[in-house]
Amino acid sequence: MIKFLRFKKHKHTKYKSLIFREKYRYSNKMKERYISKKISLLIYGYDTSGKTKELNKIYDRRAELFDIKKFEFIYISVSDSIAEIIFKNINDKDIKDYILSLDDDKQILAEEHIKKQFFKIEVLKFKVKNAFLFIDDLDKFTGKKLEILKILIRNCKKVYATAKDDKNINKTIYKILEQKNFNSINLKTTNSFDATNYFLVAMMIPFAISGQMMIVMVLFMMNRYLDKGMGK
Repeated sequence: MIKFLRFKKHKHTKYKSLIFREKYRYSNKMKERYISKKISLLIYGYDTSGKTKELNKIYDRRAELFDIKKFEFIYISVSDSIAEIIFKNINDKDIKDYILSLDDDKQILAEEHIKKQFFKIEVLKFKVKNAFLFIDDLDKFTGKKLEILKILIRNCKKVYATAKDDKNINKTIYKILEQKNFNSINLKTTNSFDATNYFLVAMMIPFAISGQMMIVMVLFMMNRYLDKGMGK
């Protein structure tokens, strides 16, 4: 089974709808489910399931799905450093808007720290109040980035994120998401894994019979890697 998101245009609507499609590989059998855009969305799946691709699909086509004139959009990946998160998501306008939001006496103090990282984190926290927050690998954040993420999630408009499953997400963050309400979709599918698994096992037999144990070990390790990747 192939699971993926698609976008559908309806008559008399300005923006496209978000649809989760489940399609069997070798038949025309297919299921479609509309995903509400009024609440947040968590995309679950293992490392090989394509969840990052589906998240990026939504982000890249945000202009077709959301009112980009009304809302801001912030994208954070677990592989980004704090400096990269800041660089990718705030600009001079964001800094100016943040400073102008402060009382007059605090504006002068803020301008003195305009190049400091802690100041730019405050700008990001201010911007997120009117933003849709996209997070790749939500369940893998640790340390200072995790603490920043908690604040961003608490204050953003909506969250669109990926994770292996809900059990791996930080408990505090998951409680915040529950309060916000969210949809979830699971990209887990075992069809392609099972076929590959059986193929690798079948390949081991002739090499084992001929005594080529090094090749058997390589195939065995490949099989174990698939087990881990698919969460078996």
